[in-house]
Amino acid sequence: MRIIDSHTHTYLRGPEDLDLMSVAGVEGVVVCSYLPVQPTGASTLNDLFSWQIGVESPRLSSYRIDSRIAVGIHPMSIPTNEIAMVYDRLISIFDNEVAPAMGAIGLEIGSKDECDVFVQQLRIAKDFSCPIIVHTPRNNKAAVFEKTLAILNEEDIDCSKVMLDHLTPDLVPRARECGALAGLTVQPGGISPSDVEAVVSKSGVEGVVLNSSIGDSQSDPLTLPRAVSQLMRSLSARDIELMVYSNIRAFMWF
Repeated sequence: MRIIDSHTHTYLRGPEDLDLMSVAGVEGVVVCSYLPVQPTGASTLNDLFSWQIGVESPRLSSYRIDSRIAVGIHPMSIPTNEIAMVYDRLISIFDNEVAPAMGAIGLEIGSKDECDVFVQQLRIAKDFSCPIIVHTPRNNKAAVFEKTLAILNEEDIDCSKVMLDHLTPDLVPRARECGALAGLTVQPGGISPSDVEAVVSKSGVEGVVLNSSIGDSQSDPLTLPRAVSQLMRSLSARDIELMVYSNIRAFMWF
């Protein structure tokens, strides 16, 4: 089974994890911007973007893992100063086609500051017509999700270019109704393979993608290969491949 992990922070993991992913058949990853601390200024995020593009992408290649880099200001990584400079850096990155996607961006609690940052980044992504990976939080998810959809609508974003990520099964139909990809994060405290089976039985596999969101929190580099193994007991190989490979491949131009 060919596998692309549609949301990762592999730069926060060691070489052993990359080796495991490669051996288990993960041939591609989307590497999203996120820091586990709040940046104090633009230089911190600029260095993160340089790390993703200039260091992590070649590192992944050395393990025979293709990558697509998504850059942006995560709602939990909004800098306390110099945010306009970060916007300028994002514009430069997309203008020079150094990274193909914006993400992970979105809302965590839905504060005014988060909404303002989200809107500014959506406008940049819209100007460059690039794919957008949108974060949804663990807490108060349904309400923040609806606020996210309202902002996407207000900004007239083409949702065929949006992946709404970390969804719960009940939100998958809403994501698909607006034309966005529905991202399911298989990890402790997130979605289980059994939950994926329930989603498929109700909503089908079109527009559904699976990921590990592997990073600094509890997560398994073998999340998707293990999920594939379990899902093979109840779903067809074609349906599984759509969720772990084909849908995200088309979205991110792998």
